Parts: sequence; structure tokens; C-alpha cells
Amino acid sequence: MGKNRQALKKALCWIHLGILVIGYTGCKPAHRDQGKVVLVLEDSVVYDFLSQKKASLHFLEKNSLPEKTEFRPDTAFTQLSVDVERDWLELIYKESTQAVYSYIFQKGNSVLFKISEGKPWMQVLNRTTKKYDINWEAIRNRNLIKRQHTSLEDFYFLWNSTFNSLIPVNMKSELQLAKSAAAAELNRERFWLDSLVNNGLLTNSYSELFAERNRFESSKIGFFVIEDGAFDALVATQNFLSDSSFEKHHIFLDDYVDFLLGQLIVQHSETLGQIIGGTSDGYFSKLMLYKRLKRQVHELSFVEIDQLLTINMSNLPAEWLKKLRAPFGKLLSQDPDMELQAIGEKRLGFDEVLDQKNGMYVYVDLWAAWCIPCIRSFPDSRLLQEEYEDKGMEVVYLSVDKNHKFWEEVIRKYEIAFPDRSYVVMNIDKSAYLKEINVELIPRYLLFGPRGKLIHQNAPRPESKEIRDLLDSLISKSG
Repeated sequence: MGKNRQALKKALCWIHLGILVIGYTGCKPAHRDQGKVVLVLEDSVVYDFLSQKKASLHFLEKNSLPEKTEFRPDTAFTQLSVDVERDWLELIYKESTQAVYSYIFQKGNSVLFKISEGKPWMQVLNRTTKKYDINWEAIRNRNLIKRQHTSLEDFYFLWNSTFNSLIPVNMKSELQLAKSAAAAELNRERFWLDSLVNNGLLTNSYSELFAERNRFESSKIGFFVIEDGAFDALVATQNFLSDSSFEKHHIFLDDYVDFLLGQLIVQHSETLGQIIGGTSDGYFSKLMLYKRLKRQVHELSFVEIDQLLTINMSNLPAEWLKKLRAPFGKLLSQDPDMELQAIGEKRLGFDEVLDQKNGMYVYVDLWAAWCIPCIRSFPDSRLLQEEYEDKGMEVVYLSVDKNHKFWEEVIRKYEIAFPDRSYVVMNIDKSAYLKEINVELIPRYLLFGPRGKLIHQNAPRPESKEIRDLLDSLISKSG
């Protein structure tokens, strides 16, 4: 009976996959999917597991930019189809628990996505694979390392716990031991990969990709300087930019570039532009520049964003620049569909507020009563209003509180209960505009021009010199 159930289950999985592929291709020949990798979830239990783990899948798009798919509890799907430009798709699975697993698939693979022993497990359905080809990390941990986490993961965890701790701790000897253990384990892994190929358990081309990532990790760990308690970001950047072997397109470079850029900003912010440059044809250098621009554009006005991206037109592929511009173009075309309530139960749309302020710059303070930094900035925004009210600028307060009674108590307590400048948003969950600007990130400041057009989607804070410089520049030009 058990064998019959397994056979039936396998048959159903194949039928399920066939239905999905036919549905995807619109009944056209299957060879049209040869440029894709299709992942099919075994059943709804898999999706529930992934959403509970807050799992995500990370891969490179056809334009070689990092992309991810999240398993959200408010949505559900049974398959994921990924366009593949190269012969291989590298896929990284992540959980909120910091669990990470990597997979490599060939273009055209159809893959069954299962959960086995509480871990993601992939099975290629349309071709034969060797034992260690697909779920290599999970089997490696079980057979070579004989535990769930690698020594490299232990080292990174210990490093982050030590140097991100609020209480100073001296863990240099423990860190040195952990680093040595990680280096030794990576060395063992290299020899093991060769033995698997020699014994016919791992395809040679897969081994080459795994070995490349092994060499990357071995190189990276060397820049953690235990004695100084620091990561040598400058030397690490120079090393990876000059080594052509690290210029290949790999998804595992994505997190590292984010980390490296963050370290450079802390250690070498004044010379960051010179370090990263932007003239190299290599993938690693272009990804560094892309990530830096992605951080910069969120702090600039739309005019400044256009200028910055225009300057870098020759340094990045057109598709990458288009992706950097896309969110702002969408936001500029989005109708500000916020429904507001003023003091005294008066209802109106945000567009009506902008119409009332026609001819003036409008500095919008997005806040909530539970947001302490928001409330602490109220004296500064009131001062900004006093400084610029005779120069053609007004501060408007928009609360995203759902407790409207509490909102009214707070605005009176902190002296921002202005009848024509203080409102609470009534359609927070339904507003496409708030969703587009990611209203969860507050305090947040928006700047609109005299004709009601959004100028800056992340304007400088009210206490800053930058907002005054920006307003002075805009007012002088319009005057």
C-alpha cells in the first residue's frame, strides 16, 4: 500500500507539472520553455511552510541584476518561472532564521520544490542528475560537516554578534579560532568536490561552479582582521575589482556587494567615488556602482536623480539605468489618492489640499503617534514653517494613524493642530500612493512644487541644513 501511495503521489506531481507547463505555454510546443527554469511547489503545505519561515528565492534576472521572490502569507502561487539567459541558473534560498541554501539548475529544467526534514529540497523532473548536483549543500552538511551550520556561518555569526553588540566584548581568541576553522573547512570542501567528481557523484560543470564560490568565500574571509576588529573594506574592494576571475555573473555576489559598500561608506565615505569609479567593464565593478547609485537616488530630488543617472549613462547598461529610474517614474505618474480628515471631521482629498496651496512649495511631514522620532521632529518642522512661510512654503502634517481619536490628542499635545495643515489619512490600506512610497518608513518627508508636482520623495529632515539649501535654491529659481 505504501509503494502504491508513493507511485500515485509521484504521478500526481507529474500531472500537476504538466498542467502548469501547458497553462504557461498556452498549448504551444514545450521547447518554448527551454529558456526558462520552472519551479513547481509540491503542494500547498510547501507554500505555508515557506511563508511561515519568511522565505525568499534570490536569482539573477536576464539583465544580470539581482531579483527575489518572497513567499508572503497574503498571496500564494504554485509555480515560479524564471527566464535564464546563460546556461545556468544560480538560486539562493533564504529564511528569516538566516538559513541559506544554494542551488544550480540548467536552462530548461523543470523542478519540483519540496520540503524534506524541515529543509528545502529540489528535484529536477525532466532529466537525470547525479547525487550531489542539486541539493549539494544540504547533503554536504549532513555527510561532510555532519552538522546543520558550517564553520563559515559560525564565524560570520560570531563576528556580527561581537562587533554589533551594544556591550563591548573581547572575543578575539574565539574569533581567530572560528576563522581558522572556517578556512580549514573550506579547504576540506575543495578536496571533497574533486573526490565527488572522480567517483561519479557530481557533474564536473557543477563542481566548477561550487569551487568558484568556495574560492570566493576563502578570499573574502581573509579581509576580516581579527586584531583590529575590522573588515578591511578598501583592500577587499581593490582585490575583487582587480581579480578578473570574480567578474563573472553570480548571485552570491549580491549580498557581499551590499556588505562591502556599507563598510566603505563607514570607513571611506569621502573617497567613495574614487574607490568605486565607474569606468570598468567588469561585472563586479558595475554591480558596485549600481548598488551605490541605488542608495543615492533615494536621497535626491527627481531633478538630481536625472542628472546623476545621465552622468553614468556610459558606465552602466541601459537596462540597469532603466531599472533605477522605474520606481520614480511610476511614483510621478501615480495619483496621490489619499483621503484625509481634518480637525473637526472635515473630509477632503490630498489633491484638494495641493490645490489650496497652489503657488506654494508644500513640505509634507508623514508621521504617526507611535513614532517617537516623528514627534521629536515637530519643533524643527514648526521652526521650518516659521522661517519659510513668507517665502512661499508651508509644512503639512499627514498622520498615518488608524486610531483617529489618539491622533487628535497627539496633535493638540504637541502643538501641530493646524486646521488647514494637519490631517489624518483615512484610506491607509487602500491608497496606492502610500504603498508606492513605502509609508512604513517614517518619519518621511515629501516636497511638492508650486503646481502640486512631487519634487522630492525623500526630502531632507526639517532640522537639516540640506532642506534649507534645497528650498533656497528652488525659491530663488522660481522667483
